[in-house]
Amino acid sequence: MELLSDPTVKAGLGLLILIILSSAAFFLVARLRDYTNGDWDSTSEGLLNFEEMRLKGDISEEEFRTIQAASRDTDEGDAPENRSEAQPGIGS
Repeated sequence: MELLSDPTVKAGLGLLILIILSSAAFFLVARLRDYTNGDWDSTSEGLLNFEEMRLKGDISEEEFRTIQAASRDTDEGDAPENRSEAQPGIGS
């Protein structure tokens, strides 16, 4: 018990506990991110849902076309050839 009264040992134990808790939090957040990453629908699945809504009459043909056009614009903006970010070393 004399060993625990030394301030250096107390600081070392505190640091060790902090490292363990930080590691546990990091792995917990990483697992949650992987879990929630799979929750997003792809654009094609989303369009199928909207198509089904249109067929049921929940949304009009015009609303469906607007959503479809907006999703195409989003998909085209994500394409690598449409990104305007210059990459160093390429084309220079």
